[in-house]
Amino acid sequence: VMDGHLVVGTSGGVDPAKFAVMDLKDLSSYTVVPTDGNTVKSFAADEDRIYFASETGVNAYSKADKTISPLEFDGPDLGEIWGVDHVDGKLAVVSGYGFVAEIDVSDKTSVVTDLHDAGAVAGPQAGMGIAAGRGYVYLGGNGAISRRSLRTGEVVNLQAPGEAKDAEVIEGCLYTGQYNAQGIWRYDPAERQQPRQAAHFPSEQNRPLDTSWDPDNELLLVGVQSDTEGGGALWTYSPKTGKSASYVNPIDDFQLVRAVVNRDGVAYLGGDNASKEGPRATVVAVDPVTGKEKWRVDPQQSAGVAALAVQGRNLYGLTTAGKLFVIDVKTRKVVHTADVGSVSKGFAAMVVNRGVVYGVSDTTLFRFHPKTFAVTTVVAGINGSWYSGPHVNVHRGRLYTLRDHNLVEVDDRPSH
Repeated sequence: VMDGHLVVGTSGGVDPAKFAVMDLKDLSSYTVVPTDGNTVKSFAADEDRIYFASETGVNAYSKADKTISPLEFDGPDLGEIWGVDHVDGKLAVVSGYGFVAEIDVSDKTSVVTDLHDAGAVAGPQAGMGIAAGRGYVYLGGNGAISRRSLRTGEVVNLQAPGEAKDAEVIEGCLYTGQYNAQGIWRYDPAERQQPRQAAHFPSEQNRPLDTSWDPDNELLLVGVQSDTEGGGALWTYSPKTGKSASYVNPIDDFQLVRAVVNRDGVAYLGGDNASKEGPRATVVAVDPVTGKEKWRVDPQQSAGVAALAVQGRNLYGLTTAGKLFVIDVKTRKVVHTADVGSVSKGFAAMVVNRGVVYGVSDTTLFRFHPKTFAVTTVVAGINGSWYSGPHVNVHRGRLYTLRDHNLVEVDDRPSH
């Protein structure tokens, strides 16, 4: 409530977010203005304007003209904005990058205060997506992506708004799936610049969950959940051409795409269901170039897919209930099932290294025998500090994941 008016902001689903102002003395008198963003939040006002935050920055609503325009100022990218206030002609904007920007709205200048430098207590974030390649390991976080040099050990924190849920290194460049509704972001260490958005997708497809590089079609594949609409999507992106595509609900109207892997130009999608009712754990083979379904298998699981991996003709699937199923992609039949709840329950991730499928859960790093599918613990009690499910990646035959808040490198050589 501001100066006798109710100010309302929405979060966008299929449509962009909206900004509204209602006169509390006359409820029939109100203005609704669409925005270019997905979220309208954090209000502040002066005599002439009402300010609000979105993922595009700070915007200003003119009380006289009833129009919205971006707030222009000389200063840094604000990233995800967590708070806005106004006093004496200046806006105080709290950035998810860990600083406060004091913006003079008349002079269009700013003064930035780093919260850590100012004495705020800082600690390690829980990790998100992990990727490795060309001598670097990247770990996603909130508002930041940590880059570690495997040669020197140097750690550099990069800025990217939102959360890097998963990532791949493709020809030396990092590509991430960014929550919330941030699409795909790209970072090239040779350019010496911060990450930037490479592809934008409909805002309702807001939560990327899993990434996979398809070398046959030269496409980055991203499995996505829609928080607002239900279901999900498969995103594809070509680093060579910059073209992208989004295939909505490739499994069904209820299942999000929890996991995506590929082999020989075919993408395999694993379904999960955020609701308590409806189908789950369906596996669908898709042509990622056209988005057309090739076949599907229902492995008859009570819980959704947590992770997929493909090795040879075997497609491995882990469920959030700690069940393993293996599908022969040639015969399209389930050839093996097992209870692996001793090493994995809840969210998980899998990767192939040296012809062997490895998995990681919140507690354990483990591997599967390539013929018998028997599970062997590699590191017990790894207990990675993950924010939205564990991850594991591989580079030059070595595995990378988290133990507590620490990045670890594991060299495992099973005698198969």
